[in-house]
Amino acid sequence: MSLNNFFQFFVPKEKKFYPLYQQQADYIAKAALMLRKMITETDLQQLENQKKEVKACETSGDDVLRDFYSQLFATVLTPFEREDVHELAEMMDNALDLIDDSANIIFTRRFTDIDEDLTVMTDNIVFATESLTSIMNNLEFADNPGKRREIGRLCQEIKSIEHDNDELYGAYISKLFTQNHSLKEIIVRKDMVQVLENTTNALKYVSDEIRSIISKL
Repeated sequence: MSLNNFFQFFVPKEKKFYPLYQQQADYIAKAALMLRKMITETDLQQLENQKKEVKACETSGDDVLRDFYSQLFATVLTPFEREDVHELAEMMDNALDLIDDSANIIFTRRFTDIDEDLTVMTDNIVFATESLTSIMNNLEFADNPGKRREIGRLCQEIKSIEHDNDELYGAYISKLFTQNHSLKEIIVRKDMVQVLENTTNALKYVSDEIRSIISKL
C-alpha cells in the first residue's frame, strides 16, 4: 500500500482512529510509569496496588484495541490495507502486554535489593513511552514535512533507548554469573531483565513500523 493510501485511511471521516492510537499510547506511558515505581517499591500493599494499576491500563488497552477493530471492520478497505493499518495497533497492544508481564514478575518474584541496571532499564522504558506518545500525537500531521521530521527524530530516540537497554541487558546477564547469587536468585533476576528487554524491543518495533511508513512519503 502506498503511503498516500495509508494516510487516506485517516481522512476527516476516519479521524476517529487517531484518538484510539493516542489513547493506547497514553495507557502504555501510564503503565510504564507505574512499572518504574514498582521496581523500587518495598511496601507490599503499595506494590500490589501498583500492579493493579498496570493491569487496569492493560485491560483498558484491550478495550481500545477492540474498539479499533470494530470500527476498522466497519470501514470498506481492501484486505491488504486492513492488514497494513491494524499492524500498528497490534504492536502497541503487545508492548502494553509486556509491561503487564513485567509488573507481574516484579510482584511475584520480588527481591529486596534491586540492581541499578534494572532501574535504569525501567527509566529508559518510560522515556521510550513518552516518545511514543509524542509520535502518536503527531501522526495525524505526518504529511507535513516538519512533523514528519519530528516523528523520525522520536523514532530514532526509541531506537537509541533500545540500544542502551540491549547493552544493559548483556552486561547484566554477564554479571549474574560472576556474583554470589543462588541459582534461584539468578533465575528470578534473569526473568526480570529478560521481560524488560522484551518490552523495550516491542516499543522499538512500534517505532520501526512507523518509521517504515513515514519513509515512503
